[in-house]
Amino acid sequence: MGRHQSYSFIYNVQRVILLVFYTTTAIALSIPLARLVTTLSPESLFPLIATLVIYMVLVVVIGSFIHVVSYIPFNLASAFDPIKNDIASGTIKDLDQFGKRISRFTIDFFDFSFLDITHAFIQTEKSDLISHEDMEEVKAALGAYGMLEKSKQLEEIIRAGQFSLHDNEYHLYILPIWLGDRWLGYMGLLSRKRISRFFQRFLMEFENNFLDDQIMYMMNCPKKG
Repeated sequence: MGRHQSYSFIYNVQRVILLVFYTTTAIALSIPLARLVTTLSPESLFPLIATLVIYMVLVVVIGSFIHVVSYIPFNLASAFDPIKNDIASGTIKDLDQFGKRISRFTIDFFDFSFLDITHAFIQTEKSDLISHEDMEEVKAALGAYGMLEKSKQLEEIIRAGQFSLHDNEYHLYILPIWLGDRWLGYMGLLSRKRISRFFQRFLMEFENNFLDDQIMYMMNCPKKG
């Protein structure tokens, strides 16, 4: 516990340093930018105001990107710990419970401007489609399409098209779940925005470092009662 807290403290200090460095750099760059615009248009304030507004928007967008990239790696591990603890203690007893818990966790954690998961579900070779919410429409559509079988051919996440759910349009992503050479199933993700290839890699790391071994464990757990 002490080592975990020490690591958390060091990580938070690193993020503060990064934030301070980014903020001071952004402010420092705004000064020569303002001078350049003033030199080019000395008789009008509009170019200066427009340039500074665009610059501020750009700084906020880049700052949000840096926040997501720096936040996910450490906090994903610590946020996932309660699930691993509940599996180890027997609170989560079977694949159905795990699927409901992990779908809820996924939409709660991946709630960023660049990576916003609205709905999540899993389906494995030993289970039907599982989610913490009603996904009957999705279940029927993907069942008709044979997504479970098709996911065996996937090696990494793909965008499978758009999907209508509750009168809203979502981008459907299919994340195959593999443990080594063993195919286990897939996780389906719905997002209102397209997920860039860069952030898709975060989801593949999530599958590789957190999902695959836990799903294999739950699949191999003997049913009780």
